[in-house]
Amino acid sequence: MELEGRAAIVTGGSSGIGRAIALAFAREGADVAVGDVRETPKDVGESASTAERVRELGGEAVFCETDITDPEQVTDLVDAAVDAFGGLDVLVNNAGISRDGTVHETSEDDWNDIVDVNLSGAYRCAKAAMPHLLESDHGRVINVASQMGFVGMPESAAYCATKGGMVNLTRQMAVDYSGEGVTVNGICPGPIKTSMSRDGSADDPKAWYEDEEELAHYEEQVLTPKIGEPEDVGRAAVFIASDGARFMTGHNLVIDGGYVAK
Repeated sequence: MELEGRAAIVTGGSSGIGRAIALAFAREGADVAVGDVRETPKDVGESASTAERVRELGGEAVFCETDITDPEQVTDLVDAAVDAFGGLDVLVNNAGISRDGTVHETSEDDWNDIVDVNLSGAYRCAKAAMPHLLESDHGRVINVASQMGFVGMPESAAYCATKGGMVNLTRQMAVDYSGEGVTVNGICPGPIKTSMSRDGSADDPKAWYEDEEELAHYEEQVLTPKIGEPEDVGRAAVFIASDGARFMTGHNLVIDGGYVAK
């Protein structure tokens, strides 16, 4: 298995892309610490937590309730992973939020909230995890950004700004840490068919992609016949975390069905 004996942290790992990454890691032999503000998955039709599923796949797992805007909670997450697994090899900065709005429509509070989670949260997690990653023979940071880090999207000012920041933070961190044995790469997903309910809560039983008109809109944005699945991102994360990607650093891997090529 590609990740046998590795220990990973995945933020935002209870649902969606983060959950897919955590489970892909477990299938390849990794132990996973899941950090999220809630343990219950938001994914429609899913009841078992990510940690439970990791254990079913044969890995060790811990869940730590984590708000990545709080440095103490981030430290607790890293400590929980190191205590449970004896070290840390991989950090996946996946947690993120989004709120619609042009620049003049976006409130100060909304702007600050999105920056605090999407960009500053990744900084906090990397800061707390890096001393342990530097001790690993397989240190990896994987920042989950977005294709919106490369292109502008209507009414997504704060989200695009933070994802663009994460794209360049990935490059900058690679400059600082690759020579010390920790590679830093990004994944930039495009339209992905997550099973998250339309309003982001577990109370709406209908996933957004079950709306044929909305699904058709996103399918028109890509070059491939269909939009992506969370597992597409999970497989890419496994590769980046594996020894097969040891010479890859400072790269942002766009997984978007050709969205930015248009």
